Amino acid sequence: MATPVSPRDAAAELPVHLTRFVGRDGELDDLTHLLGESRLLTLTGAGGSGKTRLARETALRGAAPFARVAWVDLAPLADSALVAPQIAAALHVPERAGLSPIEVVVGAVGGEHVLIVLDNCEHLVDGCAELADALLRACPRLVILATSREALGVASETAWLVPPLACAEAVQLFVDRARATLPTFALTSASAGAVEEICRRLDGIPLAIELAAARVRVLSPEQIARRLDDAFRLLTTGSRTALPRHRTLRATMEWSFALLGTREQTLLRRLAVFPGSFTLDAAEAVGAGPALDADDILDGVSALVDKSLVVMESADGVARYRLLETVRQYGVERLNESGELARIECRHAEYFLAFVESAAPNLVGGSNTPGLLARLAAEQDNLRAASAWAVADSSRTELGLRFVGALFWFWYAVGLFREARHLTDQALGLDGPSNPLFRGRALTTSALTALAQGEYARSRADFEAAIPLLRAADDTAGEGAALAKYGAAILLGGDVTGGIVALNDALAFTAGWPADNIAVIFARFWRAWAAYVQGELPLAHQLLSLNTAVARDAELPTTLAHSLTTLARVEVARDNVAEACTLVGEGLELEVAINDAWGIGLALDVVILVAARRGHPEAAVRLLAAVQAHRERLAVALPGLVPAERLEVTDRLKQALGPRYDELYAEGMMLSTAEAANLALAEAARHTTEHRVAVLQARDGVAQLRVLALGPLQVFVGGRQLDAAAWGSARPRELLVYLLMHPEGRTKEQAGLAFWPDASTAQLRNNFHVTLHRLRKALGNGDWIVLTGDRYCVDPTVVQELDVADFDRDVAAARRAVKRQQEGATGQLEQALARYRGDLLDGEPVGDWHLEHRGRLQRLYVDSLMELGARHAKEEREQKAAETYRRVLARDELHEDALVALMRCHAGLGERSQALRVYRRFADRMREELDAEPAGEAHRLFERLQQSASV
Repeated sequence: MATPVSPRDAAAELPVHLTRFVGRDGELDDLTHLLGESRLLTLTGAGGSGKTRLARETALRGAAPFARVAWVDLAPLADSALVAPQIAAALHVPERAGLSPIEVVVGAVGGEHVLIVLDNCEHLVDGCAELADALLRACPRLVILATSREALGVASETAWLVPPLACAEAVQLFVDRARATLPTFALTSASAGAVEEICRRLDGIPLAIELAAARVRVLSPEQIARRLDDAFRLLTTGSRTALPRHRTLRATMEWSFALLGTREQTLLRRLAVFPGSFTLDAAEAVGAGPALDADDILDGVSALVDKSLVVMESADGVARYRLLETVRQYGVERLNESGELARIECRHAEYFLAFVESAAPNLVGGSNTPGLLARLAAEQDNLRAASAWAVADSSRTELGLRFVGALFWFWYAVGLFREARHLTDQALGLDGPSNPLFRGRALTTSALTALAQGEYARSRADFEAAIPLLRAADDTAGEGAALAKYGAAILLGGDVTGGIVALNDALAFTAGWPADNIAVIFARFWRAWAAYVQGELPLAHQLLSLNTAVARDAELPTTLAHSLTTLARVEVARDNVAEACTLVGEGLELEVAINDAWGIGLALDVVILVAARRGHPEAAVRLLAAVQAHRERLAVALPGLVPAERLEVTDRLKQALGPRYDELYAEGMMLSTAEAANLALAEAARHTTEHRVAVLQARDGVAQLRVLALGPLQVFVGGRQLDAAAWGSARPRELLVYLLMHPEGRTKEQAGLAFWPDASTAQLRNNFHVTLHRLRKALGNGDWIVLTGDRYCVDPTVVQELDVADFDRDVAAARRAVKRQQEGATGQLEQALARYRGDLLDGEPVGDWHLEHRGRLQRLYVDSLMELGARHAKEEREQKAAETYRRVLARDELHEDALVALMRCHAGLGERSQALRVYRRFADRMREELDAEPAGEAHRLFERLQQSASV
């Protein structure tokens, strides 16, 4: 039997690199494992992705079982017939008369366990495939490790796509190569963001990052990041001894491009028009044309994916594709050179205009089609690029007007009001010919944007220009909606009487229309607001209740959320604070679920009024600041009467808090929208838990979700506990709790880091979707896990109970009551602590993500027990106080404060011997655990009690 090769011997056969290999530990583990299982393992990936270096490290790490290791560099070869002689040379086998080079290699390898590395197969892929197949059949213990832009296509081949570097590894590589160029280079807090941006823009491609790092001799990281829009001009400095195609990024791309067939080259450059990801339908619509039929696109895209020039991503069952940024920039250059750029940009714009125009009717006032917003959000990069192209030239005036006319309600849904204003102004500024209908719709977008931003005079003027155009074009639906919003603009501009007249006109115009027509809903909502302003609370309540009922029946989440929130404002004015809390809690949960920026701000204002009225000034001030920060981030205004209310509330809060007001306000300004919404929901929920649960259980008879995660995990759906068999494994249960612990939502990448930190991107995506599928199946309702933007979360309207959240809320409320010495506060705290059945997910096989939450909850529980014990002691309930402190020590035997308090309780009960015993147990535990003696107050109390006992 041949002696296995040693790492030193293997290294002698492998190429020597003069730079340090950075990162890839997880990938190396996977590849070393695969090397022991596969006969042919091919590392695929785009040029510059690090295939050669990774293959070298894999061969070095996995060399031990092999008798020989041979490295074969195919880059210098131009003829497949030379591959076999090159392998023979790498094996140090001389030519033999009468034998072909393949026969020489087969004779040299024979039955030995040999590893041959074939590096750079892409330009000889067919010849390499035939040779590999022949060698593997003839040599039963031969293993081949290959690197190629595409798989060889041999039976039993394992093709492994080299992933981009993870962010941290990419930054590490940049810093390492930058220091090789400029030894004084250091990553600082000021430059870290720019370096991360460079690595992100370069898609984690090692070659591109190394070339960028070489520029630190003359440019700062910030300057490099700014110049990446022209990466090929920037990234031109490489090693003079590297392969020619690795000396510059352009050379790498030109090498890869030259290896494509003519049709593949044509498709690649046309796909470069997509700035982000795209679907196959979009590729067929935009990429087809001269020399390329629509039927050819699927095969062409598949071939480009195989050649690592296009990346395929699966998004909830829909395949999407994208070009790496460097590939895209190169493709745009080639597209421009071909003379096709203008035509392809036009086709791209026309395709996405048709896409958004077909969606627009179902977005007015809030999406009424499940998944529509997510589909639009997935195309946001394309929509931005297409609309920007449309408004860039007066010859495209009509296209530009059509884009902004169709996009407003998408912009509204995702809170892009500044973007809406910028693009709309550009479109309306074009002076080319256009249909009056499209100009009328664009003016309506301008008016709606101004309305959302609080520019009420401009909004009125734009509506007054738009409505006649819509009327002339016989756009009755558009005119009705515009009339209602026109009335809102007048009302919010301060002319209440004029607003009521206009809104009554809108109601008359839409008389006889279905109750769920959006124009009717708009008119009712703003007429209710006018009634609220005038103090006509019964009328406001009537109109808003009608909208609420209509929205529930027609399943209009935006209408429902706005109506509930505004109805809550009316209930505050009617002094029905508990009912207002119930309404605004449900409304805000919906606003968060649909990510309605304007509606979230509206709801937060109501909670501010409630918190101030119910004597919770700290929360009110934080929310007051948070909603102001929210408005500033989004350039969104709330109705004009709010400032007067805010002024009154602000004065009241300043009087209540004095100097603390500014400190709390500063804290609130730092809250994200998600944090502010969570704070508001907790505030609104304090007195409405029982009512809210009843509402949720009654709604349509739908089963509700109860999750008890403090202690052993228990999950109930509709009152029935799910048993272990329903889940398939522990992972889906864990994912449910993970999402519940992050109500603002988590991306699949964030979940992947928490659950599968060592997985590749493809593995992470697969693991996540399999686990998500099992979770939805176990719950019996796929709609309970919702996707908003790129974040997954549990629909808050189905959560009847999460004991963690209830524990947090109830303990916080009870501790405030104790601090204020309110009657019954001790019992309230005792009841809140009873929710703590045990540590978070006790006994569950879960990842490290939960440790931070578990630790925080443990600290909260222990600190609250200490407060409860002190309260019992103060109220001279020594026995109950002692029981409470024993609960602390049962969890933490070395909690010295609890020990001292317990000793005092025993002393107060006349149980000095018991006090001495607990001290001695504590001292013994300290010696065992810490090799230390008790000191401080505990020891002094022990000595006093000991002296007292001996007297």
